[in-house]
Amino acid sequence: MRTLPLLLLATACVPSLEGVAVEPYVWTRPENTWPIAEPPEDLVGEGFFAGEVPHDFRLTDQHGDEVSLWQFYGKVVVVDISTMWCAPCRDLAQTTEETYQDYVDQDFMYLTILPENVENEPPSREDLNLWADQFSITAPVVADPHADWAASAVNNGQYPAVFVLDRELRVAERVNPPDDPTLHAAIGRALGE
Repeated sequence: MRTLPLLLLATACVPSLEGVAVEPYVWTRPENTWPIAEPPEDLVGEGFFAGEVPHDFRLTDQHGDEVSLWQFYGKVVVVDISTMWCAPCRDLAQTTEETYQDYVDQDFMYLTILPENVENEPPSREDLNLWADQFSITAPVVADPHADWAASAVNNGQYPAVFVLDRELRVAERVNPPDDPTLHAAIGRALGE
């Protein structure tokens, strides 16, 4: 007698996605001055775990230009998700330019994503320029004003969240702790040094 209600309960609430069409993501070339490579048409965003390709984003950089993560296909990419109020983020930012210059000739990109300014609000273009100028960063600094992309990549709200992508834009590894020696070692492994 008990099995009938359980059977009804188990079969009555099964969601079905039949007939729901999901459009494939079609990448388009952004207008900016950063290096741009066409990603493969079959590239699919999966997530932020090792071996997965992060979803693409379209975020605005310190120059007001749209930047796509996938435009850096073929490069080793450091993705540094920081906030302007975070002391460890500021510490890491002090060596961002040096790290970028150390590897830029090896098909490398350092990408800083800022979801919040010092008031915990979405960063403005002025905030991006302040960050880039204060730390002399010539690599892209982009705003994620709704933290749509960054929220999925950051574990438990702990900043900075730093990971290295290989040349196929797969997560090679998360950098933990996010300090210079650990970051340089991870970059070296991704570059095959």
